[in-house]
Amino acid sequence: MNFKDRLKIALNSELTQEELDKLPRGFQMISKIILLKLLSELYEKRFIIAKKCLELYPKMESVYYYGGKITGQFRIPEKIEFLAGKDNPVVVHKEHKVMYKFDITKIMFSKGNLNERKKLATLVKPGEIIIDMFAGIGYFSLPIGIHSEAKIIYSIELNPVAFEYLKENVKLNHLEFKIIPIFGNCKEKVKELDENGIAADRIIMAVFPAPKDFISSALLCVKDSGTFIHYEGVIEKDNYLEIYDEFDKVAQQNGYQCELIEHRVVKSYGPRLYHIVVDILVNK
Repeated sequence: MNFKDRLKIALNSELTQEELDKLPRGFQMISKIILLKLLSELYEKRFIIAKKCLELYPKMESVYYYGGKITGQFRIPEKIEFLAGKDNPVVVHKEHKVMYKFDITKIMFSKGNLNERKKLATLVKPGEIIIDMFAGIGYFSLPIGIHSEAKIIYSIELNPVAFEYLKENVKLNHLEFKIIPIFGNCKEKVKELDENGIAADRIIMAVFPAPKDFISSALLCVKDSGTFIHYEGVIEKDNYLEIYDEFDKVAQQNGYQCELIEHRVVKSYGPRLYHIVVDILVNK
């Protein structure tokens, strides 16, 4: 029996038939927290619904209402409200032997990117130098650090809250020898890396919207022998080449040549829209 059917039975005497039909089909689970999205018509009944969720899933500790929107430069989750159980939004989420510590009310964490986080680590070759330009709490830096033989990972993050969790997560996963957290704006910090003679085998540009304004900065750290750059955006599935073309145009203007190595569909992002990643080999 699926989640919605179980919930409908549990709430049969407390909600109208119309309300029962509008219950969510599922929920997002992070560690032992249930993140519950509800239609506006059910918002007033959120506490009743949350209590039943904990009764149905006794191993879970908390239920939070999630409005479903990410806002601002730092992509902060909007309207996350405690509903039932233990009110502690700081979690340690475990995924592919990686531990991510963060506050669900302040940090976005997409479980839909799970396969991409795993995939990227498998592409890294022994001895690679990596620059993670939008590192967040270590979404990609941590799995690469654990599951690859990368030499060093420079993880750059501008959000002060995310940066503090990045530093914590480096220690939590015992990666102090491999990951160097760097606080600040990518454009400035990548330039500093270049000025210090650091070039990367692989550069990660994993952020929305597509970071077109940061392409020229990323190119500063391209190796003479070539660098793989992971670039992404949101577009209709069949138009993925437009994301590559956007990058290629800027690269050519700066005197670089590009080759599209691979593209991947990460997840659905909306009606006919998909989160697409392109892996690009860049040469001077």
